Amino acid sequence: MIGKLIKQYLKDNGLSQRFIAKKIGMTPKTLNAMLNDKRGISVEEYFKICGALGVDANTFCNGRISHDIAGD
Repeated sequence: MIGKLIKQYLKDNGLSQRFIAKKIGMTPKTLNAMLNDKRGISVEEYFKICGALGVDANTFCNGRISHDIAGD
């Protein structure tokens, strides 16, 4: 769920997954797996993504760190 929200944000803002992956030191393949809910997103990865996008951490999780992000 979080991955899909981030993916939509990238699309809406004309940002490529490759650009964000490079910015956070991740392979595009790994980022793509996270954004397509094929792989969980760790809290650390989530904060890196938010930082790279320049958005508040609450942007994609409605004010809470959800179990989706933590992989629980």
